Amino acid sequence: MVKIGASILSADFSNLKEELKKAEEAGVDFFHVDMMDGHFVPNISMGIGIAKHVKKLTSLPVEVHLMVENVDLFINEFKDMDYISFHIEAVRFPFRIINKIKEIGAKPIVALNPATPLDAIEYILDEVHGVLVMTVEPGFAGQKFIPIMAKKIRKLKSMIVEGGHEVEIYVDGGINTKTAPIAVKAGADNIIAASAIFGKGNINEAVKALRESIEKKYLDDEINRII
Repeated sequence: MVKIGASILSADFSNLKEELKKAEEAGVDFFHVDMMDGHFVPNISMGIGIAKHVKKLTSLPVEVHLMVENVDLFINEFKDMDYISFHIEAVRFPFRIINKIKEIGAKPIVALNPATPLDAIEYILDEVHGVLVMTVEPGFAGQKFIPIMAKKIRKLKSMIVEGGHEVEIYVDGGINTKTAPIAVKAGADNIIAASAIFGKGNINEAVKALRESIEKKYLDDEINRII
């Protein structure tokens, strides 16, 4: 079954505990915490303390997405996290980063910006838990899904299957009831949504709508044309 990750980027931080609780009750599978340094991406969000706070407030897995230049400086701060995503564009020595993440007990996920080709991660697929395909330019919530990324997801799925790699595909960026089925039909195992969950007023109905859209992915002719 496809897993849904709730990105807290669009959550109400003044009422975070209640927001997380509602998302849990709605049936999300994990929480996604973006950490931006204002250098790798043109924005700053959520320090180390927020991620640790989220981990204390939930029993669900927590994934930290490091959108930072100096990845190795932050890894040891997230020893309690379940997954740590890092951008291949930000590191010179990915095997070193992957091993460091594993050493603290987390599972490594390598992330790619929209324009980054898949051959950039070809030789580390056997070393990571997952690949996070960004379907918007990272740094801001509420952006529109880039349609050509569906082909990138599909190509990545083929690489994984043909190579016999045990790797999960995560998709983040512009995910909603229109784009979630596109991502899933292309090959996504996990979808991450921010405003489509926390920006809809009723979190339970928002998550339900996402799940229903995924289940109907084979019925939409428009999706078939894109994929």
